[in-house]
Amino acid sequence: MDANQNRKEYKFVLSPRIGELMREEVSQHLAADRDFHKGYPVLSEYYDTDERASYWQKQFGVPNRRRVRTRVYGEEDGCIPSTAFIEVKHKLNGTTVKRRVLVGLDEVAEFSSGKTPIQSEYSEVADQRVVQEIEGIVKDGECRPVVQIRYHRYAYDSGTEGKIRITFDTELLCRFECVPLTPGDPNFELPLLETGASIMEVKTIGPVPYWFRKLLGQHQLVPRGYSKYATALELYEFKHSKSQDRNVELSAG
Repeated sequence: MDANQNRKEYKFVLSPRIGELMREEVSQHLAADRDFHKGYPVLSEYYDTDERASYWQKQFGVPNRRRVRTRVYGEEDGCIPSTAFIEVKHKLNGTTVKRRVLVGLDEVAEFSSGKTPIQSEYSEVADQRVVQEIEGIVKDGECRPVVQIRYHRYAYDSGTEGKIRITFDTELLCRFECVPLTPGDPNFELPLLETGASIMEVKTIGPVPYWFRKLLGQHQLVPRGYSKYATALELYEFKHSKSQDRNVELSAG
């Protein structure tokens, strides 16, 4: 599936046992993305305003919302080559489209420090428009890096001409120290899910295939909203803020 295609997305939070079963069964129907049967690490840095506008737009169900993030793929030993993108994830009335530009690791670090890519360095008009959109969101909204998230992804895809992609994200961890992202960086310490649990995400253009609907029925699975970014804030940033506020109240009393 083309990463830039408009699609519907459905997410499922899976227990360790169900996650293993579903991944095994999905692998019988779809090929491992790029033959990465052992999966690959994904590192992301999420941007938001000081008021967490992107978070609250999701919570209030704003139908037209955008979020900026950087994403780095690859492994420390180079077995999987490093690749980096700056992305806009756009939700519009339940449909998701991802717009992104390929950048170097040095540009990811520069973007994190406030420098946006230069439009003229991209020959494709589509890429220039994405850069312009990213610059507008970050500068006009005064966005900055908020949290970095790491997970190990197993991806299964129906190919560039196909209409379904299913991913399983495991070992979800986050950190709020936004240091330069490097491929496969293991130094993340804050868990987002119980040990062994996973997030299954289904991206589809058109109806979900019958074989997959049957699997969902067999395991009694229903989709639910889940955001790695929102979960990180709720588990750590917001709780920490409440704890600090409580300590201030106790000190004042």
